[in-house]
Amino acid sequence: MNIHFSPEAQKREQTPVDNLFFSEFMPDADGEAVKVYLYGLMQCRYPSMGDVAISEALNLPEGAVLAAFVYWQSKGLVRILKDEPLEVEYLTVEQPAATTAVPMKYRPFVRALNELTAPRQFNMRELGHIYDCLEVFHLEEKTVLELVSHCMEEKGRRVSIQYISTVAKSWADAGIITYEQARDYIANAMVRKHGAAAVLRRWNKRRLPTLDEMTMYDRWVRDWGFDDEAILAACPRLTSTSSLSFEALGDRLRELYEQNKVKAADIQADSESISDEKEFARMVFARMGKVSTPTRDDVRQLSVFLEGPEGLPREVVLLAAEECADAERPFGKLKSVLKDWTERRIRTVEEAQKALTERKETIYPENRRRKRRDPFANYAETGVSHVNLDDIALTLDDEL
Repeated sequence: MNIHFSPEAQKREQTPVDNLFFSEFMPDADGEAVKVYLYGLMQCRYPSMGDVAISEALNLPEGAVLAAFVYWQSKGLVRILKDEPLEVEYLTVEQPAATTAVPMKYRPFVRALNELTAPRQFNMRELGHIYDCLEVFHLEEKTVLELVSHCMEEKGRRVSIQYISTVAKSWADAGIITYEQARDYIANAMVRKHGAAAVLRRWNKRRLPTLDEMTMYDRWVRDWGFDDEAILAACPRLTSTSSLSFEALGDRLRELYEQNKVKAADIQADSESISDEKEFARMVFARMGKVSTPTRDDVRQLSVFLEGPEGLPREVVLLAAEECADAERPFGKLKSVLKDWTERRIRTVEEAQKALTERKETIYPENRRRKRRDPFANYAETGVSHVNLDDIALTLDDEL
């Protein structure tokens, strides 16, 4: 059963107002604040009158309505429970001293605190902890305001008073008393949270990033589209370099950007591919009897013969590496052999072995007895420059 007054009838009803409101609170309030309080009081008395928002009913901006309730909250007449959507609880009208017993010396400070935390307002118990920041920890008033602002940025506007007290104690223990010290600490805290700082931690460098390093990092994010996770995913690529630097990392990120690999998953997959290529290059060097570690350029030169649908199978490359083991310059000869086999479209181990047998028969006719020679003696032991690599790639493309 639902029995209630019609809206028209409710408009003719009466809303009781405590006389204490008129004598103690209304004289210091402006007209808009009084209108908002009285209209809200009517809605408390007759909830169906709340179908129309106060801002609409009084022809006021929503910000003005919120400001009015913040004012009445500071006077102890209401309590703002939620910001969005706005939820306000009306309290009983009492003597001002009973709800706003703020020491005279702290009244300007509490006023500034309420403006900072609005629409939230600390109750008397919470204010007691705030006073401890001033009287026990000896923080300056401006320092406490900066501390509360910092805590709200860290934990939200409804940050607990316990967290604020804990941070205040840590600041006092660290000697952060003045406003200037607080500002410096917060600025350094922001630097420590910057993505550039995470890169330095990844490299085990215990220092804060420079302004130039943070600028570079921001450009990678803003202009190239990398996020924090993607940039950290690219860091392992520099572990083989002699100097870990933001300049070197920027070069690697530029390569990835030009390849349209700006997501962490793409970078990790690309890194796994590179690691696989490096491991295969080590196998090739081992088959040739080389004890040195293949360089990045060695890996790139070798990968030219493996890439694409017309690339040589790895087992074919390993067979060629074994045959080049006795050469004076094994890797140079290997590249000449692989280039020849690529041009001749040799793709299987059987075809490669047949090519080796044919070359041996050409070099050692059965009717001639002579000292065994290197079957790859006719292959020139030449290096492969970056220009040569481009030529090889073009050759492969032409074959396609």
